[in-house]
Amino acid sequence: MSLPNAQLIEHSDTLVHLSITADADLIQFAGHFPGTPILPGVAQVDWAIRFAMQYFSPTGSCQRLDALKFNDRVLPGDRLELTLEWSPDKNTLRFAYTADGRAKSSGRAVFQA
Repeated sequence: MSLPNAQLIEHSDTLVHLSITADADLIQFAGHFPGTPILPGVAQVDWAIRFAMQYFSPTGSCQRLDALKFNDRVLPGDRLELTLEWSPDKNTLRFAYTADGRAKSSGRAVFQA
């Protein structure tokens, strides 16, 4: 899967804050669902992990997801904010998507070498 265009808002050793527009032409919307497209949850998780790999370079790969929640649909045109919190001592990533201050999805990815 391809990554969406993202604008970096904030970056530190343990925190990244990105702005993402869920453009209607993103491949992830194709076929999910015809006539009423929504961004698949698997795409949201994939983006969070791939952006974490880019900004934090965690050791190993994602082995499991914890506390995964999908609170609201992500629709074409939504302006998302993605917050990534890296915990190097636990080798975990906490991620949260919001739009207009409303929770869209969140979870925690656990990495292992």
